[in-house]
Amino acid sequence: MTVDLKSADLDILSTLLNANGQPVRLDFFLQEFRVTQKSVDRSIEELIRHGCAIERDMHTIHLIQAGLGVWTDYLQHVLPEQSQRSVEVYQTTASTQDLVKAQADKSVVIFADEQTAGRGRLGRQWLAPKGVGLLFSMTHILPTDQLGSIDRVSFLTAVALAQAIESITGHGPIQIRWPNDIYVDHRKLAGILVEIVQPAGSASATAVIGIGINVGLTEDHLAEMPAELRSRVTSFAMLGWSVDRLLIAEKVIAQIDRNLHAQDASRLVDEWRVRNLHREQTLKLKSNGQTITGTVIDLDPDHGLIVRRDTGEIVHLPAATTTILD
Repeated sequence: MTVDLKSADLDILSTLLNANGQPVRLDFFLQEFRVTQKSVDRSIEELIRHGCAIERDMHTIHLIQAGLGVWTDYLQHVLPEQSQRSVEVYQTTASTQDLVKAQADKSVVIFADEQTAGRGRLGRQWLAPKGVGLLFSMTHILPTDQLGSIDRVSFLTAVALAQAIESITGHGPIQIRWPNDIYVDHRKLAGILVEIVQPAGSASATAVIGIGINVGLTEDHLAEMPAELRSRVTSFAMLGWSVDRLLIAEKVIAQIDRNLHAQDASRLVDEWRVRNLHREQTLKLKSNGQTITGTVIDLDPDHGLIVRRDTGEIVHLPAATTTILD
């Protein structure tokens, strides 16, 4: 893919993003990158031309928002090699998950500023007003015998999402509501959808991982959403975290890949235990049409939640067919 922005432009963008909404002094760029003010001015003009909202005065530069036009170049510039994928960014699409599933034989990540038919697990609808969510889907391709189950991919992704949010915000531990929701202060911040597909004639299987994170959602947005969601949803903005969606995308994708390529999942199971929202709780669950009541004991990375039923029986409940009943 042709890179439109220069490396110097992207380095300046990275600095502005990592300032988390705070202005950066012009002197910093001149000294850190050993460039002239004219060079910095040119880079800022290019970033603005690609849709970034930037304010500046004689002494500081302040990124208000990274425009969608820089996302592809930036992510291909900063992500580590194992996270490199073809990057596509859409203003509006029905579902990033469906777009990625159509390219399941490729290494790709697709973003949308708005989805008209976004979905979560078990066919549930995912609602996000235009421009306020980080909505994307990505592929993870491995030989069929190495891919593992939906449970493994879901748990590794959930832990990665929590870890990335903690690293960005300094808040923690972020909680995981098994198998696919990320919670803060008992409200949902993000959700995950994992689907396994095998392209025709391929010796590999692909995990298509969909992510939805509430970033810029406000109380005004909630007022327009169904009543049952208003007290159950939160966002970066509502929590007072000023972080650009592009920086969140960078950190989340890199952490997901680190977890998915980890040789030993036991450490990551420990990471999940610390964040488990349901530790030692008695829950009512529905699995394969059967209602089960029991206490959460632990997690099996390949076979799902381990629950002790009221009868004393120990059962493993897979993520693909199980949901927690509220």
